[in-house]
Amino acid sequence: MDRNELAKLMNEIYTAAEAAEYLNISTQRLHQLVQDGSLVPIKASKSVTLFYKADLDQRKVANFSNSKINDKDHRFDIDVPYVRDAILYFTIQQYFNCNDKRTERFILELINNFDFDYRKGLKYNIPFLASHLKVKDADFYQVYGRVKNSFLSLTDDVILLKKGDNLYPKRLADTADAPPYLFLKGNIHLLEEKSVSVVGSRIASQSSLENTDRLVRSLIRRNLVINAGLARGIDTASHSAALKYGGKTIAVIGTPINKYYPKENKELQIEIEKKGLVISQFPPCNEVFKWNFPTRNATMSGISIATIIMHAGETSGALKQADYALKQGRDVLIPQSAVMNESLKWPKNYVGKGAKVFSNLKEVLMILNNNQALKDLFDDESMEEVSDVEMD
Repeated sequence: MDRNELAKLMNEIYTAAEAAEYLNISTQRLHQLVQDGSLVPIKASKSVTLFYKADLDQRKVANFSNSKINDKDHRFDIDVPYVRDAILYFTIQQYFNCNDKRTERFILELINNFDFDYRKGLKYNIPFLASHLKVKDADFYQVYGRVKNSFLSLTDDVILLKKGDNLYPKRLADTADAPPYLFLKGNIHLLEEKSVSVVGSRIASQSSLENTDRLVRSLIRRNLVINAGLARGIDTASHSAALKYGGKTIAVIGTPINKYYPKENKELQIEIEKKGLVISQFPPCNEVFKWNFPTRNATMSGISIATIIMHAGETSGALKQADYALKQGRDVLIPQSAVMNESLKWPKNYVGKGAKVFSNLKEVLMILNNNQALKDLFDDESMEEVSDVEMD
């Protein structure tokens, strides 16, 4: 092995201090992970402990709960620096009507003008933030306590990602709508795969539900992940079909990660947590606001290479996702039957904005095949296989 090869290899080897910094935890917590067998160093002696970066990356997909010590309640561990940062962020957010853009703008001003630092400690940050928010210290501390307690209501299988983390979905991070934090349950690696959003009306026709089932089956057979919003109607059909046919699915929900809506989809959400991935951008301290649902549509579109609207009325929330998708430079696909429906104005409107029309599965695959993210994924055999499968 020459010097260059050795230098390249050493970039993948971290000391204990470097590993703790990379994982955003204390060296004490790192030692606890080693002690309970959750993290195995590649070399450990009295003088040095070394870690392999790939092993650290595997640990980054989990909240660092000391579950072997605290295995009775399996609570989310808040004694981690980046989690404490999130608690403070969402405390500030409470003063801006839970609006991320206003909250981030406020924090950026504090950073630029006063060198605000999340890690300065509560003794400094509480009076500092209370002063700039024009509230009493005690009031701010009370809100902070409520937010902190809500995080303690989470279980230790919840994964918290911050925008800028290596594991934060890159496709979403490149959009203007990327939320600062994501709460997740399930297989986080699905975020690295190519996914298509299949959505539509909560009140859908039987034929559109059947077509959704047929479409999803075709897409998952070609190794695409199906994502939707876990709403009634088309969303439920999309998730259910993906699971039924052994595919992968992501639910982007409009509630905090530990809540279930609609109630009749609780078991479906739990099944997706086990077999797929559930994503929420809303902290456990927040109520479920009506604007959560269109807001999450931006996230759903952001992780997708395309959005397919299977059925929608003039006021359907799926149209909000179409708006976000077009703004984000994503493909939007609409059935030909919707365009030909004289009672609907929205399909022609969106075609005028750049949405693409399909009448059968082959046309869906052809449109996706021209997408830069999927370029030529489907071969001639795939096209011929579905050439006669109508969608209208």
